[in-house]
Amino acid sequence: MTASVASLLALLFVAGPAARAAKVDPPKAEGTKLEQGQKLFASGDFEGALKALDAAAQESKDDATLEKVHLLRAQCFAARQDFVRAEEAFAQALEADPEASLDPARVDPTVVKMLDAVRNRLTGSLVLESTPPGASVTVDGKDAGLTPQALPIAIGRHRLELRWEKGPLASSEVVVKPGREAKVTWVQGPVTQLPPPPCPAAPAPGPTPRPLRPFADVRASFEVPVNPGAYVTGGFEVGGGLEVWWFRLGLWARLFPAFGLTPRLAFAVPVAEKFNVLIELGLPVLFLRDGTGVGLWGTGGAEYYPLRWLGLWAAAGARHYFQWPGRNDPTAFTVTGGARLRMP
Repeated sequence: MTASVASLLALLFVAGPAARAAKVDPPKAEGTKLEQGQKLFASGDFEGALKALDAAAQESKDDATLEKVHLLRAQCFAARQDFVRAEEAFAQALEADPEASLDPARVDPTVVKMLDAVRNRLTGSLVLESTPPGASVTVDGKDAGLTPQALPIAIGRHRLELRWEKGPLASSEVVVKPGREAKVTWVQGPVTQLPPPPCPAAPAPGPTPRPLRPFADVRASFEVPVNPGAYVTGGFEVGGGLEVWWFRLGLWARLFPAFGLTPRLAFAVPVAEKFNVLIELGLPVLFLRDGTGVGLWGTGGAEYYPLRWLGLWAAAGARHYFQWPGRNDPTAFTVTGGARLRMP
């Protein structure tokens, strides 16, 4: 009896530590629920994969993980030909991430199209506000009206551009989730006021640098001959020509006391507002009863323009005829004056 009790005590002493050791180290689960579901899906056990993925969906609060879980759930349902529940799982994946996608190179194209079809049916709300209001907005390059504005819009990423009537262009991107409201608010910053462009310089008085501007004038002249005994004479002329920069070239007809023609070259330089210095050279030709007189004429003076199209001028100079039949006054001092009309 004593030997039996001793043997029993020895057996309990040896077995006790082994039993306690067996309770300390339980077997560990292999990977997360998502990883288990991925392995079961790859092996073709869609029922087991769904159980693991449902558990992963209940445990996880992270959108990135939920996106992967529901995308894989949808593929499991599609493999089982349960397309209604597959679309429901795709909708849950898009709620977690509106930009969720599948790789067409690795997933059946029919399943990829199913995901895109679900995406196209889901919408959200886009609320656009600005300070100050009334800015024009474009969404993905299309006119969306003026702020404030609330728009139903497809889920996913959208590019927004906003411009005030007087202000800079603002742009941003927004991701819209199914059934959710995405609000975007812009505040206009200070606008830098640029200095106004300089006013164009006032045109120079007198002849302006405008090519080929026509003009016409009338003039009267008094001639005081140098030779003694000759009579003081004069004349009346009308003519015109063209102005090029500060140069003039024209032709005048002498009407009294004898008919003649005088081509003239003039040079007018602005020296003050409405005043010009004037120099003229001419080649007078007179048609007389005794023959034709040909000479050289030169003068200098000033012009005054009370109006842009009207000028008054006076000058003093001399003329000399190289050919002067029947006359004793080939050389004379001259005083001329007149009025000039020109295109403004």
